[in-house]
Amino acid sequence: MRLYHGTDVVIDRPRILVPNRALDFGPGFYCTSSLAQARRWAQAVARRHHSLRPVVHAYDFDSGRQDGLRVKRFPAPTVEWLEFIAAQRLSAYRGPTFDLIIGPVANDRTIPVVQQYLQADDKAAFAPLAIALIKPENLADQHVFATCEALERLTLREVSDATG
Repeated sequence: MRLYHGTDVVIDRPRILVPNRALDFGPGFYCTSSLAQARRWAQAVARRHHSLRPVVHAYDFDSGRQDGLRVKRFPAPTVEWLEFIAAQRLSAYRGPTFDLIIGPVANDRTIPVVQQYLQADDKAAFAPLAIALIKPENLADQHVFATCEALERLTLREVSDATG
C-alpha cells in the first residue's frame, strides 16, 4: 500500500514527535493514502511555517506486515471514533496504546464540537450531528504510526515537490 506524508522538510527517517497541539489520534507519524490530501497538508504546513518548499513523501507500507502490531481501525466515523478523537484532542485519553491507528480525518472545528458533544444532555442524540460537523467530505484517511515498531514497517520511495 502506498502512503503519503506532506510537510515542508525532507524527512530521511520518520520519527514520532510530540506535537505542539493535540491531534486526532495522538502523537505519531501521520500519513494518508490520498496523494491529493498529502499535497494539501504539505502546502498548509509550508504556509504556516512561511516555507517555500512543500514536499510529499511517498512510502510503501505492507499492510500484510501488521503481525505483532496493536492496530486500531475506525472504518467509518462512528461514536467510538468521535469519543476517541475527543479524548485525544482534549489530552484525556487513558485507554489502551496502539502501534498503528487508521481512520477518517476530523477537521479543524473538532474542539468546539467535541466540547458541545461532551456537554450534551443526550450524547446519543447529538453524536450523529457532531460526527457530520467534524468529518468533512473532502478528506480521506489517516494512518498514524504511533510507535517505532510501527514506523519500521514504512519504506521511503520518493520525495516530490507539492507545489503543483
